[in-house]
Amino acid sequence: MSIEARIHLALRGFTLDVKFESAGPVVGVFGPSGSGKTTLLHCVAGLIKPKDAAIAVNTRTVCRLPGGTWTPPERRKLAIVTQDPLLFPHLSTRGNLTYAPGAGDALESDSGWKIIDVLRLKPLLERNPANLSGGEKQRVALGRALLSKPEMLLLDEPTSSLDAELAREVLALLLEVKRELKVPMLFVTHKAGELMALADDCVVLDAGKLVAQGPPVNVLAKPRAIGVANLVGVDNLLRLKVLRHDEAGGVTILDLGGSELAAPLTDAEPGKTISVGIYADEVMLCLEKPAGLSARNALPCRVVQVDELGHEVLVKVRTGSTELLSRITPAAAAELELHEDKPAVAVIKTSACHLLG
Repeated sequence: MSIEARIHLALRGFTLDVKFESAGPVVGVFGPSGSGKTTLLHCVAGLIKPKDAAIAVNTRTVCRLPGGTWTPPERRKLAIVTQDPLLFPHLSTRGNLTYAPGAGDALESDSGWKIIDVLRLKPLLERNPANLSGGEKQRVALGRALLSKPEMLLLDEPTSSLDAELAREVLALLLEVKRELKVPMLFVTHKAGELMALADDCVVLDAGKLVAQGPPVNVLAKPRAIGVANLVGVDNLLRLKVLRHDEAGGVTILDLGGSELAAPLTDAEPGKTISVGIYADEVMLCLEKPAGLSARNALPCRVVQVDELGHEVLVKVRTGSTELLSRITPAAAAELELHEDKPAVAVIKTSACHLLG
């Protein structure tokens, strides 16, 4: 999969001016509201026709303006899934899936039934949208898009209208689509966790400009520098190697480079590297290892940096070869008398370690 895009689009009060290329196979488009993420997606889909743009998918040019190629949306071999599943209320799930020309035959093929199996749609085939949950509707929308056999799936914040539990379910399904069906994707999100879990490459937009591109774990390591700290939540976004599993204890032990982190049990094989997210305010600091603590991680560390940011203090500590951010109150920082190179202990609950794939 590959995508190349150069787009200059002037709208009333806003200009999208970006240029990037990526081999994917899953590319995330990340940034704050109003940064141009959906506009970029719509330009790729052909729903917006810029006066000045060049867009190619898998080396196939779908747009070169002015004066060149313009492929209409229905001929771009792309499928878009929006925040609203846009299902026909009078049709069953099967009817929605097979509405497009050729979709009926696609559904009855081996690859079609694999899509049904991966998205767990078989029990829903005869039900109407009125009897489906939000997550189930989004699964049907994904199935409909995939049955069109697209060269690339375009996703516009597919979990934004769902509650946290359903959002996790849809994200897990997208990971299955990536692993089992191997469909390339370009997806818009404002959630750092989704980006880390799903994307191989990402482009970050701010005010219509591309401000960063690269693997999510690298791009989001310095969220303040690219103006997305409020979206990332100054999380700790880590790539860690699996050391071993403690099935009886329900944890997986990860390598911090001279220190170890207990995370929720995963089926990743020892030696494999996985992504982990930890919110800064879930990293507690103390001056010595506490006794009788339910948290599995009490990590000896040293303070690297202390930053006062309004009514909070951001403390960077190093444990092993890994740096972590902790967000605490000014009162706590004063009581602990934190300063550079001071020894401390970082306390993190296992449940605070969010596995991102």
